[in-house]
Order: sequence, then C-alpha cells, then structure tokens
Amino acid sequence: MNSRFSLPETIPSPLPDRGDDEAASTSDRRCPSMGIAYHAAIDQWARDHLKDFEVLEITVDHCIDRGRMARAAIYDLVGRIPLTAHGVGLSIGTDGPLDERYLDQVADVVERLKAPTYSEHLSFTAVPGRDLATFLPVPRTEAVAGSIIAKVQRIQSRIQRPFLLENVACLFEWPGSTLSEADFLNLICGETQAGLLLDIENLLLNSRNHRFDPYEFLDALKAGVVKEVHLAGGVTVEAHFLAQPCFVDSHSHPVPDEALDLLDHALVRHTPANIIVERDGRLDALSEVLDDLARIRARLAKPAEHTYGQSTLGAAG
Repeated sequence: MNSRFSLPETIPSPLPDRGDDEAASTSDRRCPSMGIAYHAAIDQWARDHLKDFEVLEITVDHCIDRGRMARAAIYDLVGRIPLTAHGVGLSIGTDGPLDERYLDQVADVVERLKAPTYSEHLSFTAVPGRDLATFLPVPRTEAVAGSIIAKVQRIQSRIQRPFLLENVACLFEWPGSTLSEADFLNLICGETQAGLLLDIENLLLNSRNHRFDPYEFLDALKAGVVKEVHLAGGVTVEAHFLAQPCFVDSHSHPVPDEALDLLDHALVRHTPANIIVERDGRLDALSEVLDDLARIRARLAKPAEHTYGQSTLGAAG
C-alpha cells in the first residue's frame, strides 16, 4: 500500500508462558514453502519461473468455470510442482445449506490437483438467488459460529483433506457481533480442528480501517492454528465522500514492510506450511513478486524474535 502508518520497532522480550503446545510451536522455526497464487493471466510467466517457487496455489473455481483450456493448463502443472487448493465460491457464511453440487465439483478438483489442503474464505459471497461478487464478513456470534461449525464438518466429511478458513478484508462490522474476530476463529477452529489461512494483508488493512491492534489479534489466536499464509499489497483510496482514507486489498502492489513485520510476529507461535504471495493487478510489474519472495525469504533466514505486546494504534496517521 502507498500510505502506511509506522509500526513500532521490534523489541525482543521473554516469551510469555502459554503452555507446552505453544512453547513447542516456537522451538523450531520450520521454513515454509514459498510460492504464488496461480492464475491464467500469468501462466507463461509462472512456468518460466517455476524454479523460483516451492508451491503454487490453485483457485479450484478456475478449474470449474474457466473452460477446458484453462483447466488443462492447470492440470498440466500436477506433478511438476506441489499445488495447494483454494476456493472462492463456497460462501460458507450464507444463511442456508451448502451447495452440494459445488462441493462435489471442488472435491473432484482437489483430488485431481493432489492438493494437501483445501482452503476457503470465512465469508458470504451470495444470498439465495444472487451472487454478491465480493467477500462479505459474517456476524461474529455463537449462533453463527455454530452454523459454520456444522458446515465445516460437512466439508471435512466430503473432502478428505485438511480444511482451512481464511480471514477476509471487512468492508464493515456487524453491529450485533459479540465475539472478537480472533475468538470467533478460535471457536470454529477449536471445534472442528480446521486450520487458519492467515491473510496478513487483510489483517493489516482491517486494523487500519477499523482501528485495532493487529499484534493483539495475532497474540489472541491459539498457537499453531495458522497453517498457511497469504501476503499481498494493496492501495489507499481517498474520496470526498469518505470520512477517512480506506485501505483496499487490491493484490496489485509489493507486500508492505508492515505486513512482513506481522509475519515475523506470527511465526513466533505458528509454523505454516506455505506462504503465498497474491498478485492480480499491475501484471506488467511481476518482477515485484520475485522481489517480494526474496524479501520474505530474507526475513525467514533471520532468527525468530519474540515480539509480544506491540501496539500500532498510537502510530496511525
């Protein structure tokens, strides 16, 4: 993002006593596999740079609705590089039953990709009869959590892979929510043993737009729940009708340093298998993606630091 507030400098401090499971998660900082989110617009570039990645993330919906040629190009990658499966069309937060036909299609794609996991957004993208074409947040209540828990269990029974939920960029907050986002995620993941696909850019922009401390969010997550990570760079939108600038996850710019600081903090208590850089815009500047991967790898090469208790709100501009 172009306009960023400054996060405080990392201050090493003793790791709080958070139990044996959390201490174990910090004892060995395993290096995650690094890769990008694949899509057809960058197919040839991705193939030319396969040596620069350890994994590619495939959007399962592209295998379902983008036609025979797009599907063939994706399946051609099977066996050439590890692939992980990510979805955008499940709408798990819709107040209604899951689309079983769609779930069957996803299950088939996940099998064909030989993907070790399947992830989806914790959001709703549709209501009966209408596709809303965006990821919208769900009310964070125990009743909604119960509904999503039941749906996650159905997904797990149909797709024999670990299932991950991704935190989304929230355009608004539901006034009736009674749980924090971290508590909501902990409740769902704790009841289902699902993991979290932590989108750090979404966390960062939510903290700016809704003014909360992203480090406190990370500290509140149960240790080890983060199984994969998304990173991207967005933009700042300023308009006369906005009371303040709005930070938007456009997937069009380099990963901001603030997001990498949050990644450092997350890796103290989590060992994600994959870190995926997303890029959907400004595709004439794909060298920036390789630069992002190099910056992330440089961070991973450094010893882990304990960075609990940082606050960002006081530095927000």
